[in-house]
Amino acid sequence: MALVDAQKFYRDLEKGQLASLYFLFGEEPYLLNQSVDRFKFAVLSEGAIDFNYSLFYGADADISTVRDTVETLPMMSAKRLVILKEAQELTDKEWTELESLFVSPVDSTVFVILASRVDKRKKQIRLLLETADCIEFKKPYENQIPGWVKHIASSLDLEIAEDAIMLLAKLVGHHLTEIETELRKLADFLGTRRRIEVSDVAQVVSRSKEENVFDFTKAIGESDRVRALEHLVHLLDQGQSEVGIVALLARHIRVLMLVKRGLEQGLSGAKLAQFVQVPPYFLDNYVMQSRLWTIKKLEQTLVILAETDKALKSSPLSAHIWLENLVLKTCGAFPEARKVVVT
Repeated sequence: MALVDAQKFYRDLEKGQLASLYFLFGEEPYLLNQSVDRFKFAVLSEGAIDFNYSLFYGADADISTVRDTVETLPMMSAKRLVILKEAQELTDKEWTELESLFVSPVDSTVFVILASRVDKRKKQIRLLLETADCIEFKKPYENQIPGWVKHIASSLDLEIAEDAIMLLAKLVGHHLTEIETELRKLADFLGTRRRIEVSDVAQVVSRSKEENVFDFTKAIGESDRVRALEHLVHLLDQGQSEVGIVALLARHIRVLMLVKRGLEQGLSGAKLAQFVQVPPYFLDNYVMQSRLWTIKKLEQTLVILAETDKALKSSPLSAHIWLENLVLKTCGAFPEARKVVVT
């Protein structure tokens, strides 16, 4: 069977139009995991779940048990639901053991196989792609993220302002699982409120992002190129845009400049936090890091960041090259910074 459109797949589930064999794959874990709940709701009544629902994981499942469970008749229900997650962890031998279920699916069972990676050269995968209802979940495009933010917020019974959507998308990137995690944090932060404003996102979501950027900045400030590059890769893996990383880093550098100026004015504690406009909880980290930098180094780093931002928006070279060049220019670029003593 050819690939099934995801929207058609959702509509069929809502109507109870079920196949006996499904193969769901792709690199978007949020959509894969969400489909499990959709199947449970579509296939089983609440009272039938205990008797007719089985969940296995590819890394530790006994495949003979999986096969026997699929072939077992349901109890007090029209269908049994068997889900095998992380099927990319199965060995060739284990795939072969499941082959009979692909050739002759069991009518009384809805057997769902989920995998984040697919090797279409494998015989069993090709067979599965031919016989199952197959749905591929790709990572959404950048212009689709605002819609997903609104959709996930709605599923959590939340409203979200348009400017809050844009800020959340900028901070979190295109990983839907992380977007859901941050929206759940926001729900806890709101308490009885149900509408998310941009100030809520700035206060809650940016904190974790700033902590990661803080690690990146600290590595640069300590002239540790290897660690800085490791943190850069981590930020990119989180889905941060290259331009977004530069913007957050530039903001971080400006905060450090304000901290140094506030310290020079004799400010401390709550007065310094108010002067810098950062939550008091994070102030000690900023103060500690500011002592690793000179004003000259901070000013020169802002120039480098501005040059990098311009290059990212106009140069045909890979964005990663410019970010790595940023690290090389700032790590060890200003020897006098190494003489700063942390007290």
